[in-house]
Amino acid sequence: MTTHLPIEPETPVSVANLNLEPRGRVFPSPSLWKNHIFYQILPDRFSDGREAERPLFDYNQPEQYRISDKRAWMEAGLGFTGGTLKGIRSKLDYLQGMGINGLWLNPSFKQRTDLNTYHGYAIQNFLDIDPRFGTTQDLRDLIDDAHDRGMVVVLDVVIDHTGNNWFYGPDVTGIIEDSLPYRYDPPYSFGGWRSSTGQPTPEIHTLEDGCWPQELQSLEAYNRRGSIVNWSNPDPMDPNAEFRRGDFFDLKKLNGYHNETLDAIIRCYQYWIAVTDCDGFRIDAAKHIPKDICQQFSFNIFRYAQSIGKDNFMLVGEITDNLMSFNYLSLFGSIFDRALTAVLDINNSPNLLAGAARGTANPMDFFGRYSTDNELSRYIQTGRVHVAIFDDHDMSCRSHKQRFAAHNDTPHRYWQSAHVVGIQLTTPGIPCIYYGTEQAFEGSEDSHDYSIESQRFGEDRYIREDMFGGSFGAFETQGCHFFNPEHPTYLRIAAIARLRNGDNAIGRTLRMGVCYPRETSFCGYPFQMPGAGELFGWSRVLAYHEVVMVLNTNGVESRGADITVDKSLHPPGSTLQVLYRADWTDEQLKHSPTDEAVEVEKATTDGRAYIRLNLPPAGMVILG
Repeated sequence: MTTHLPIEPETPVSVANLNLEPRGRVFPSPSLWKNHIFYQILPDRFSDGREAERPLFDYNQPEQYRISDKRAWMEAGLGFTGGTLKGIRSKLDYLQGMGINGLWLNPSFKQRTDLNTYHGYAIQNFLDIDPRFGTTQDLRDLIDDAHDRGMVVVLDVVIDHTGNNWFYGPDVTGIIEDSLPYRYDPPYSFGGWRSSTGQPTPEIHTLEDGCWPQELQSLEAYNRRGSIVNWSNPDPMDPNAEFRRGDFFDLKKLNGYHNETLDAIIRCYQYWIAVTDCDGFRIDAAKHIPKDICQQFSFNIFRYAQSIGKDNFMLVGEITDNLMSFNYLSLFGSIFDRALTAVLDINNSPNLLAGAARGTANPMDFFGRYSTDNELSRYIQTGRVHVAIFDDHDMSCRSHKQRFAAHNDTPHRYWQSAHVVGIQLTTPGIPCIYYGTEQAFEGSEDSHDYSIESQRFGEDRYIREDMFGGSFGAFETQGCHFFNPEHPTYLRIAAIARLRNGDNAIGRTLRMGVCYPRETSFCGYPFQMPGAGELFGWSRVLAYHEVVMVLNTNGVESRGADITVDKSLHPPGSTLQVLYRADWTDEQLKHSPTDEAVEVEKATTDGRAYIRLNLPPAGMVILG
């Protein structure tokens, strides 16, 4: 049982005298981040710890807890609904049972009391936790409990903007404004700090006014150029691009080239490492941070973490441009050149992965990245520099906001939801599962009722459903929770994760092996890469071990094919043990049978080794 370390309750008001000594133990960094399976959590939407007081949603009777007031449900999605850090801590058993050994927590730092920024990205106080989520002690207790289970915790941090903590002056419109359109120069005038009630005030009187710490109360700390209008630039690395100098909507852009401001932000987050013992940071909106500023932040954070015993602190950035990702990673440079240690793979990969799993796109559109014929693809093969994602809280690669499971009414939809995760878990990368995926959440902006709200606004809310039974419940419900470890999707993800996490040749091969898409043959046609809607196979090979995955990408019809395997490792006449089958019983999924095998055969045309399989719709099998 954890002995929780008491954390000083006083909130610092300045970085000048921050205590950066670690509080208690220092949990060591993982040597390889790809050995972990992450789970992304929005603190407000995940758990309040009171699920025992509510019934469990029955996926066979989805209408049972359907809301009666659509307007109230939609309005609830725009504000805080009640999830807490203590709630997350209460669900570690549930997460560990699914094979999760890494948490990505969206920001829980102090937000404005007068605004409903439940997502956590509009920080008012960089040295405090929002009381709606809990306390600094709650965050430390959660991380201590996670560490006791061998789990790591990455905090989502914002380093380039604050919340809507001040107003623009009347020099353009004649009135004080929340926001103005971007202009390159000169800076706009200052119209006053935002008070605790949302009104302009010339001075900061309380911890609820303006922005904290004190070092962020200088006008030089902000660019004051107005909100971004042009989100692109011919040169994606230009530090003076509008999308790197302007406000993110009404979130005020910090001036990273002001040394005192950047130093203050760096010290704030060093403080959070010292206080919480977290293991890494996910840097929000890294695309909008000039590389040299991101570089300075990351270097100082990484070296501080090393100084206290965290030798491999994760610094993963949110970048939606492949060229930018390549430059920020500085794969061929030194630690002094590097702005990030990994990036979220969110440009177009989530769409390609979803298309491959659904059978709506050629699987090689996604699997084509796993080649070994160029420098970049070889880095992708290492699995060290990209976090593999297909759903998240933004889904920035999709113009229409919806989860993978949305609008899927096929009989095997729960298998399909599990097996898109199965691809994540059996291909190179650092896999991250978005909360609710294991319960086949199907949030979509198509839930928006334009007769209630006539404009498309806040569409992100529909992919940020309550999991605990709050007022914005998934599947348009209220009052029921979704923590069901017997759900068909949960059981199948857990079974595949158990293989990946294994401390044996199978687990190590799934985490570290080279990935090879495999040619298939069906109906007597020559071996070739199959198209959409057919059986698709891929292998992970590590030294003398091969693990073979085969997925039926057709969600409504069975499919059969011969799938190529490595002849030198599995010669004709040998057998491959079945490690996972989608159509196993619940008991078999929990305790895998060991007596099922498939014989390797020899092709008469070219002598290759292959296995012959027939899979049900959306079926998947893993052999090794």
